[in-house]
Amino acid sequence: MNCKSTIFFLFVMVLILTSFQVYAAEQQEKSAILIAAFGTSYHEAAISIENVVKAAQKAFPEYTVVLSYGSRTIRKILKDRDGIIIDSPISALAKLADEGYTSIIVQPLQIMSGSEFHEILSITNAFAMMKDPHSKPIFSRIVIGSPLLTTEADYEKAVIALEEEMKQYTSKEGDVFVLVGHGTEHPANSCYSQLQNILQKHYGPKVFVGTIEGYPSIEDILLQLKNVDAQRVTLKTFMLVAGDHARNDIAGDEADSWKTVLKKSGYEVQTTLEGLGENDKFVQIWIDHIRDRLSEQ
Repeated sequence: MNCKSTIFFLFVMVLILTSFQVYAAEQQEKSAILIAAFGTSYHEAAISIENVVKAAQKAFPEYTVVLSYGSRTIRKILKDRDGIIIDSPISALAKLADEGYTSIIVQPLQIMSGSEFHEILSITNAFAMMKDPHSKPIFSRIVIGSPLLTTEADYEKAVIALEEEMKQYTSKEGDVFVLVGHGTEHPANSCYSQLQNILQKHYGPKVFVGTIEGYPSIEDILLQLKNVDAQRVTLKTFMLVAGDHARNDIAGDEADSWKTVLKKSGYEVQTTLEGLGENDKFVQIWIDHIRDRLSEQ
C-alpha cells in the first residue's frame, strides 16, 4: 500500500469511527430533572426556588435541571412586568421531549400531597402515556418525586431543620414560635397538625403550626396561645417562598393579618420573612426525594 492509499485508508477509518461515536452519543440517554414550583412574582423571594435548583445541579451534575412555574398568573406577571419567561410544567416537559430527553424526574416543591401536587402528578402521568408517531413512548422513564412532608422521616428532618430557630425564638419564658402554612381544603391539610404534634414532642408546648386558608386557623392558634401563657410570638412562614402570603397575610399591616390580629390580642409580635428554600436542611429533603427516585432505576 503506497503513501496516498494509506492516507486515504486512515481518512476513511477516521470518518467511520467518528460516525460511530456520533451515533453512540445520539443513542445515549439524555436525562433531566424538572423542578416544578408554584412560583413567585417577588424577586427577593425567588431565592428559595433558586436554592433548590442550584442544589439539584450540584447533587446531580450529570442531569439537566429545568425549572417550571405552575401558576399561570405568576408566569404572566413575570412576562409582562419583567420580560421573564418561565415555562409551565406542560411546556417544559414538551420542550424536553422535543430536545431528545428520554429520562425525566419531576420534583414538585409542594409541602404536601394536596391539590397542586396532584395536578403535577396528573401531568406527569399524561406524559408517561404519550407516544411518538412510531408508537414508542416519548419518555423511556418519567417519574415524580414526593412533596416535602411525605414520610415519617421527612417530618423528623423538618424538626431538625427548625432546631436553630427554636433555640433563637423560644429561649425566654413567654416566648412562642408559630409556623404559618398556606393551608388547603384537601385532606392532606392534616399534615400541619401532624407536624405540630411532632414538633411539640421534641420541643415542648412553645411551638404551634397554623394555616392561612385551612386548619388550624388563627382563631385556633389564639385559643392555644392562652393555654401556654404566651407573651411574645414569632411568626415564621412555613412555605417554600416568603412571597405575597408572607408579606401580606402574615406580616402585613392589614387589619386581618396574623401580625395585626395577634397584636390586638395583646401579644408582642415579630415576623421572619424567610421561605423554607432559604434553609439548606429543608432544601435537602427535596433533594433526597430526587435521589430516592434515582435509586429506583
